[in-house]
Amino acid sequence: MSADDRNDPLEACMEVFLQGDARGFERLYRRLAPRLRGFLRGLCGDPGLAEDLTQATFLKVHQARETYRLGAPVEPWVFAIARRTWLDHLRYRRRRPEALSADGQLPEAHPDAAAPQGFEALSSDALEKLERSLEQLPAPQREAIVLLKVDGLSVAEAADVAGITASNLKVRAHRGYEALRRALGVERSS
Repeated sequence: MSADDRNDPLEACMEVFLQGDARGFERLYRRLAPRLRGFLRGLCGDPGLAEDLTQATFLKVHQARETYRLGAPVEPWVFAIARRTWLDHLRYRRRRPEALSADGQLPEAHPDAAAPQGFEALSSDALEKLERSLEQLPAPQREAIVLLKVDGLSVAEAADVAGITASNLKVRAHRGYEALRRALGVERSS
């Protein structure tokens, strides 16, 4: 990524894209894809699926570009599309729960060795325990924690992505933190 790409506001990249210049879309992709992939990895727990969902998200961004309000923040708009892509995937999987391999056979279960971004410092045991605990959380609480702590969005940005109020997001995150503390056996500091 060039220095110009890093300094160019996402909104400017989107404006260039809306004017028909594909380089704007390319810059959006380079800047947002790693964070979107991490966000989706946090939601689904599968790096391969996260990559597929990232690609599907950018396809939807391309298709929905005319719905973008010029000058509006790009990041919450794209993350909201990613979230809806994830929810669409969940709805599809509920309707079609089988997971066949390319040759039509049920695949063998394989352990996922890739750690979510930002957790490299944790031991493998601690990381496994954290992932198991996150998986046990209700989806809204897990989503709030991933948006805030894994992806580093502000409360306002995370609320926009989740399609809820900032207050509601804070409640979901707080309940998720409390459940994680209990699951991990962490005492609350006074």
